[in-house]
Amino acid sequence: MRRLALILLGWVALIDADAADFRRTPSQTTEAELGRAGALDGVWQWTLPDTPNGLRPTQSWHATGSSPDGDIYVAAMDHVTNAALYRLDWRVGKLQFVGDARSASELVHNWMPGETAQKFHTRPLWHRGKIYVATMDRSTLDDAYLTRRGFHWYAHDPVLNTFTDLSASEPGGVAVTHGNVVTIAPDPVRNIIYGASVPTGEIYRYDIGRGRTDVLGRPSSFDQPYAYTGRIMWVDSGGRLYFTASSSKNPSVYGHVHYYDPETGFGERKDWILQEEQALEVGECLANGKQCIFSDDKGHVYRFDDEGPSWSYLGQIETGQQLKYIWMFDVTRDMSKVYAATSSSPQPSDFTSLYEFDLTTGKTERLCTLAKLGPALRDLHIHTGYDAWDPAGRFYFASFNGRPDQSVIVTRIDPARLKDALNK
Repeated sequence: MRRLALILLGWVALIDADAADFRRTPSQTTEAELGRAGALDGVWQWTLPDTPNGLRPTQSWHATGSSPDGDIYVAAMDHVTNAALYRLDWRVGKLQFVGDARSASELVHNWMPGETAQKFHTRPLWHRGKIYVATMDRSTLDDAYLTRRGFHWYAHDPVLNTFTDLSASEPGGVAVTHGNVVTIAPDPVRNIIYGASVPTGEIYRYDIGRGRTDVLGRPSSFDQPYAYTGRIMWVDSGGRLYFTASSSKNPSVYGHVHYYDPETGFGERKDWILQEEQALEVGECLANGKQCIFSDDKGHVYRFDDEGPSWSYLGQIETGQQLKYIWMFDVTRDMSKVYAATSSSPQPSDFTSLYEFDLTTGKTERLCTLAKLGPALRDLHIHTGYDAWDPAGRFYFASFNGRPDQSVIVTRIDPARLKDALNK
């Protein structure tokens, strides 16, 4: 709900562009973007290019991810018409366009007149050799989603270099008649992908073998028709899916972790408390999914351990500022530290900073303003992405301001080199 307020109050006029603007003259090719050095050692940056059919990627909501071989995937969109996926080869720093929703669906005649795909909000998910994303066409917490066609699943095969509309073979050409997906999580044993919906908080299950989406419903305890769906969920070793939601109307109903068990259905862990009844926003699972670190957008940090399983609160990322959001969050592989960045409502970028949170001591260190990393970030106040590391120990995030003339900037940080540069 906080993000909805930010969009409506901060820059809704900037993204409410005429959908006809999307139909610009297509480019014939998309050149590889090799990026450029930032202002400090250990920083590198790229600008996401327009797609061949004319989409200018101006936003990227929680949409960075990585594959086991270290390639980084970034989804971006204009929040009006279309969404696209990009791949960054970490070995040579080459960023290229992979595919977009509209083109992939048009290829299989599954794009209706007037249809749009405002976002790939889902973090690009690697599962059994492919990268999966899904569309969200309405993110407001009301019944506007009922006026739109349901969402599509898409998959990128890096070996075949294809980007495919998986829902083209589903009844009606969509996963559900009406609905959107804000986050997804895999069950590698059952070969399924779960999705959490906006605005209803329902849970969907996509069976990859069958090529079909099932609507599982939602916990019976949810007492509001629309709630803020947590932006991250996860599956434990037993196949149980954990997720969160929040609502200002009756926060106590949502102030803990809920789950879906394939054998027993929906349930609650009322002992797994959420601070200030805030849904989880970002996180990362390590040690083959046995240990996870999560945060809400106020910086309350939690740890999940598969053995038990168990849940613990580790403290809060202290920024010393009000009205700031934690939407960028990367946990080191040894689970000793978190690198997080703040975002703000439209304000000068000096109000957004990079922090290091010690998971052992619970102490926060402010490293620098994000504007200090390079001139490309000086006018950008929204920074998103989580769990996006390459094998060289560098993390990646996306930055934007929502203006239709400003493309998304992707930044890579080598934390050791950056800290050395800051200390000189």
